[in-house]
Amino acid sequence: MRPGGKHAMWFLLFLGLSLGTGPAPAEDTDGAALAAARALVLAALPGQCEEAPDSGDNEAYVDRAMPVSWKPSWAESDDAEERAMLYQIFCFAGAYSTIYAYVLKPENDTLSLLSFAEPSFTVDRVEDDDTFTQLKGPPKVTGYVTVPTLFDPEFDAATLTLSSFGRWRGMADAWSKGTWQLRDGRFVLTSFEIDPIYELNLNDPTDALSEISFKLYP
Repeated sequence: MRPGGKHAMWFLLFLGLSLGTGPAPAEDTDGAALAAARALVLAALPGQCEEAPDSGDNEAYVDRAMPVSWKPSWAESDDAEERAMLYQIFCFAGAYSTIYAYVLKPENDTLSLLSFAEPSFTVDRVEDDDTFTQLKGPPKVTGYVTVPTLFDPEFDAATLTLSSFGRWRGMADAWSKGTWQLRDGRFVLTSFEIDPIYELNLNDPTDALSEISFKLYP
């Protein structure tokens, strides 16, 4: 990410936006289901994901299927839980991050590609500060965007939460991270935080500078 760059400005907090649909596979646990999910991702995101990744011995490059279930917010106490399969589809690996897309297939429904809401923001840096460690003020939220992929994500099945950590460069002194929770069949943004300070550009950065971050949501 370019230091101080702007994100696009438009608002969408709720996730699970369907960018495309495909036929439901006969069995959600077999290879055909993962293949169908990958085909949907490739069709919806041309050029953004590898068509036939060579996983080798690296498990990070392997597509995964994860069963999920939840109690709808409107359900009665004795109502059954809703169930679905969540597919994690490998897109590509960069110099210091691995990127994935996600597909959700509710029981008795079709596949849908998920997108994830996050704040767009501006970072106003002090002029002529070529270390990118000085800000004129806190970053400003300008709106919200949705993104179809996540950087280095992790899924917590116990809380139905996806988390993502995006390194702005390999040293990870500047970064962004977010969390999204599965609610009523869609992932909803629950937190988003950034650290726009490139303190490792300094010879001897202070601990206080290294600990600076800004919560943009909520």
